[in-house]
Amino acid sequence: MILLRIFLLAFNVAVVTYLLYRLLQIYKSKSPNRGWIIGIGIFLLLIPATMLMGFLRPTPVYLLIYPAAIIAHLYLIRNS
Repeated sequence: MILLRIFLLAFNVAVVTYLLYRLLQIYKSKSPNRGWIIGIGIFLLLIPATMLMGFLRPTPVYLLIYPAAIIAHLYLIRNS
């Protein structure tokens, strides 16, 4: 269980750092979907924060859905 928590923490740190970097790039751009992308990105940033605060528990569903949501969001950023 401790190894799982360490893995989740490392994954979340990497994802949050990369999302912040991409959101700052989108904020500076003139993309027509800029509001949607930033809103979804902030929501995705809040999910790991709520997990670390104890509101959400790390479950197998989280391990499957959150990376898929991150990939879909990054795909949206790339196509805009």
